[in-house]
Amino acid sequence: MSVARLLTALVVCSGSLCADTIIVTGLDTPLGEQSTLWINEKGTNTQLYWAGGINAKVDNTYTRTMWCVQLFVDISVNTTYNTTIDWADTPQLERVAWMIQNIAPGLTTQTQGAAFQLAIWDIIEDNGDGFAVGAGNVYKSTSSQNPTDSTVLTLATQYETQSVGHAYMYEPVYHNVTVGNGTAVQNLIGPVPYDGGPLGNAPEPADVGLVLSGLGLIAIGGWRRKKRAR
Repeated sequence: MSVARLLTALVVCSGSLCADTIIVTGLDTPLGEQSTLWINEKGTNTQLYWAGGINAKVDNTYTRTMWCVQLFVDISVNTTYNTTIDWADTPQLERVAWMIQNIAPGLTTQTQGAAFQLAIWDIIEDNGDGFAVGAGNVYKSTSSQNPTDSTVLTLATQYETQSVGHAYMYEPVYHNVTVGNGTAVQNLIGPVPYDGGPLGNAPEPADVGLVLSGLGLIAIGGWRRKKRAR
């Protein structure tokens, strides 16, 4: 990611948080599994309707791919909601944002997408404590007839392990509520889009400076490696 692109993203909105609309338009079927994955939710073995990426449209214009960060909260497809967009601002969300920045770009299969979503849920709900039976609110199915897919579990555990000790703030989080009465529905997170559409409020100048200094060090390191390789 270039410094110029990140700067552009960070300053799109300033001042108060941006209030916009969002519509979940469908499932990102190449990156997820529908009605095939079983897990245990708070002691109950459950067949998930969907585990994977979600396609959404912001302000009825900007198409974006997102991931669910609230396993136990619903959201409806093809329904317009009000959304307030900001940045990852809790340790769990920052860890998930790091995964979106560093792991999500390499996802190419339905199994990987389902595992990635499962890892997100476990990090948000249980701080990424794994999927052993009885581990928090989210763990593998205890049903012998409907076990959790072992490949999904292995990958989800791998993604959690990769993310331990990592955090990243600058991925947009969509806080969604119903139009009219403002009832909260499922929140979503996604990668920074470069579509000219709305993003969260601009971070404080000091935060931007920290990001730029970090990117500068990365750029210098890359330049030095290239110079030595010549």
